[in-house]
Amino acid sequence: MAAAKDKIQQIYEVLPQLNCGLCGFEGCGQFAKAVAEGRASPFGCRQDPGAGYRIGEIVGAKVPIYGYRQRFGQPASVQRPELRASIGSLRAEVGELSKRMEGILDRIDSLGRKREKTIKKGGDHNAKRRRNRPARPRPRNR
Repeated sequence: MAAAKDKIQQIYEVLPQLNCGLCGFEGCGQFAKAVAEGRASPFGCRQDPGAGYRIGEIVGAKVPIYGYRQRFGQPASVQRPELRASIGSLRAEVGELSKRMEGILDRIDSLGRKREKTIKKGGDHNAKRRRNRPARPRPRNR
């Protein structure tokens, strides 16, 4: 437990400590804890992208020396097992959201069909008023 707290403290000291929230966490302390636990990428800080390399050394992740590509255009190997879990959770969340969105769209369609039926039956009194209303005069530009 003490080793984990030391790792969190080391990561926190590398961060700019602005608590801007651009990383997706409320503050640098929560981001440091998430990185130490493997729930976030070391390169999540948007204020200081170079901090990702220093954090990667603290965490023990393999980071590319020459940026995102090594020599000969081969992709750099970055060891990030936490992304598999987060990708799975993102897929599950996207699946849930798409189901909710389908339900919303179905509801909108059914309301539209219901409205069309009431208009055909002559039950939409507002539609009659809209048809009989005189056109509004256009405002003059001065």
